Amino acid sequence: RDFLRSIFFAPAVVSPLIVAFLWQYIYTPFDDGGLNAVLGGLGLGALRHDWLGDPATAIWAVITVVVWQYVGISMAIFLSGLQGIPVELYEAAELDGANTVQRFFNITRPMLAPAITINLVLSLIAALKLFDQIWAMTNGGPGFATETLSTVLFKQTFVFGRYGYGTAIALALTLLVMVFALVQLTVLRRQEIEA
Repeated sequence: RDFLRSIFFAPAVVSPLIVAFLWQYIYTPFDDGGLNAVLGGLGLGALRHDWLGDPATAIWAVITVVVWQYVGISMAIFLSGLQGIPVELYEAAELDGANTVQRFFNITRPMLAPAITINLVLSLIAALKLFDQIWAMTNGGPGFATETLSTVLFKQTFVFGRYGYGTAIALALTLLVMVFALVQLTVLRRQEIEA
């Protein structure tokens, strides 16, 4: 059990840049490397693709990397929430005749509401300010397929030298993160109950 927890959590402690460069190799467009080589070896050569070079698949490739890297943090938060649910609640519900589905919706889901709140708020904030993996893997391309506010901010400020515009984007990003996080936190807090 501890070994599996470590395996799932390990990518979260690796630098986002290292993860991006690793996955950039996995997504290499050449037929003899990475994912394309595996597909060819499995007889699925028709599925070979330029994963980061095609605007239709580039964003999904980056999303896969980000989810792979941070799913361990969400898992740890949910696991902590599950371990905090008193066993007596399940025993009492079972004595009252509640089935598995009823126990989930009447005990597990409400008691996990704080963990769900934390996970969703942290995920939203991380998604809105995502920069490292996108910049290392695609520079916001191909075209503008993987652009985020953070990459636009970086390009406008440090590539094009438009410091005022970059500052405005940074302020807008800060306000956007704050508003979305507060709204989400307010809505989700209403669903929480105490043990």
